[in-house]
Amino acid sequence: MFLKSPRRVLILHGKPHSGKTTLIKNLFDYVSTLDLPYHLTGFLTLEQQNNGERTGFDLVYLRDRRITFPLAKRKDLAFAQGRPSVGKYVVYPENLEKIIEVIQSDLSKATLTPLLFIDEIGKMEVLSQKFIAFMEHLKEEHLVIATLGLGEHPFLRDWFSLKEALYVEVTSENRDFLRDRLKVEFHREGKLIVLEGIDGAGKTTLFRRLMEDISFSTFIFSQEPTHGSYGTQLRSALMKGNIPKEELLRLFILDREEHVKKLILPGLTKGKKILLDRYYLSTVAYQGVYMDDPFSLLKLNETFAPTPDFIFYLDVPVTIALKRVGHRDSGHSLFEKEDFLSKVYNVYEEILPFFPHVRLNALKSIEENFWLIKDTFKRLSLG
Repeated sequence: MFLKSPRRVLILHGKPHSGKTTLIKNLFDYVSTLDLPYHLTGFLTLEQQNNGERTGFDLVYLRDRRITFPLAKRKDLAFAQGRPSVGKYVVYPENLEKIIEVIQSDLSKATLTPLLFIDEIGKMEVLSQKFIAFMEHLKEEHLVIATLGLGEHPFLRDWFSLKEALYVEVTSENRDFLRDRLKVEFHREGKLIVLEGIDGAGKTTLFRRLMEDISFSTFIFSQEPTHGSYGTQLRSALMKGNIPKEELLRLFILDREEHVKKLILPGLTKGKKILLDRYYLSTVAYQGVYMDDPFSLLKLNETFAPTPDFIFYLDVPVTIALKRVGHRDSGHSLFEKEDFLSKVYNVYEEILPFFPHVRLNALKSIEENFWLIKDTFKRLSLG
C-alpha cells in the first residue's frame, strides 16, 4: 500500500483528456472521507468552458474551492502581448505562485503529516521557477500525489524518471477501473503478502508449508502464473522454453490483469488476506534482465496491480540456487544460466528497497523460515 511504503510520490500520467484531473479530484475527495493522520492540501487545474468550448484553466485550492486563480486563457480572449504562452493559451505564472503561497501558509499551520495533491506538473507550470523550487522541496519533504503532463522540459522528464515514485498511467479505457484500483493504495480492509525470490530459493516449498498451517486458514493462497487461461499458456510456454520474450511478457501482463480483477482487488476491498507465491516483482526481475530500464516494467505493472503490503524475500546465493534446481538444460550452458540468474538477482536488489520487505536467509531450513514468517506476521500485525 502506497501510504505505508518507502515511496513518497504517486504520479498519475497520461495523454491530454485521459481523465487525470477527474481521477485526482475523486481520489482527494475519497481520502478526505477516511480517518487518516494526514493534512490534505493542494490544488486542481480545472478547465473553464463557454458553450462547450474550452476558454482557459483555473487553479482551485482544494481545502477551500472558493479560492481560485486563473492560470491560462485562450489568446483570442486575453491580452497576450509580452506574456508567456503555451499553444493557444496565454499563461499567468504569477497566479500559480499565488496559490503556492496559499498552500505554503496552509502547510505552516499543519499539525499532521502533509499529504499534497498537485494537479498538474505540466508545460504551463514549468514557466514558474517558484513552482519548480516548490515541487523540488515537496518531493524531498512530503508525500505527494500529482498529475504529470507530457513535455520535453527537463523538469518534466525528471519527474517521469523518479525511481522512488509509484506511476499509474491513465487512459480513457482504464480510468474507471483506476478509481477502485487507487483507493486500495490509501485504504484497504485486506492484506496482500507476497513471497519472492530467484529459482532455487525454496519459495514454493515454504509457500506450501504456510498453506498447511492452521494459523493461515483464513488466508486466500494464490500464485503467479495463475491457473487461469493465460496462466496455463504461460506454464506451458515456460516448460517448453521456446517462446519469444515479448510474447512471454504479454502473457504475464494478461494473466496478472485477470488475477487482479478477479481475485486481488475484490479480495482487498472485502477484507481478505491474500498470500501470493510470486507477483509482479518476479516479472520485473526476470523480464527486466532484457531491458535497459527494468523500472519501466514496474510502471507498466503498477498501473493496474495494487502494491503489496509486505514482501518476504528468500535470499540465496546464485551458485546454491543453481545446484538446487539442477542442471536441466534447454540449450543453454551452466555459465549462461548463472549469468542470467545473477542478473535477475541484481534486479531484485535494485527494486526491493521500494517495498516493505524482510529478507529471509534461504540457506536456513524451511521450518526456520516458516517460524520467522509467523513471528513477522505477529510483530507487524499482518495477519
